[in-house]
Amino acid sequence: MADTHTYTAGLPLLLEFFAARGLTDLACLGDCPPEPFRAWLTGGPHRRLYWVYDFHGPLLPEATACGMGLAVPGNIFLAHTRALLWTHFRRELHDYLAAPASGRPPLLFCHGHTHVPSVTDYRPPAPRLLYINDALRPQEFRPRQACLPLEPDHVYLIVPGAFTLEEGRYPAFSFAVLDLERRRLAMVSLTDLAALRHLSLFGEDP
Repeated sequence: MADTHTYTAGLPLLLEFFAARGLTDLACLGDCPPEPFRAWLTGGPHRRLYWVYDFHGPLLPEATACGMGLAVPGNIFLAHTRALLWTHFRRELHDYLAAPASGRPPLLFCHGHTHVPSVTDYRPPAPRLLYINDALRPQEFRPRQACLPLEPDHVYLIVPGAFTLEEGRYPAFSFAVLDLERRRLAMVSLTDLAALRHLSLFGEDP
């Protein structure tokens, strides 16, 4: 998740939703205040929090890992902006694209900042947009949900979107969930957090 900015009221509901579904690893991709997320680390011995910040912070030293660019288990690379991803992990991307296809796990680049949930199959020189949930005006943002397979030997650019009130008024509660074991990705956008009570991430029973 990313870009909560000053919004905190709904974060406990989202963290409870994650915990109820057995999630252990949480990544915050920048522009998030630390305080609501500290509780995640105290909720169980197997929980991990990957904390990304941009040039202006904020830092969270007690996180499992904290930095402007993070490489985490599962071929996952994190930064707040796309530019920072390329700055920190250009070599990893180049080496992956240069190697022959062999059924490798996909390479997953994740960033925040844009507030627009999207997934791109990144294949230079012609990346292919697989998913987007955009609105011309914040008040026109609509709920949307999708489950996407993550194919071997592919590079994906994943933007979970913002979990916040756009312009301080309009709900745009977006996040993404990776299932590495089954190689799939859930993209979720809500405008009413009550929907978390019956939300199914991957088309299964909540």
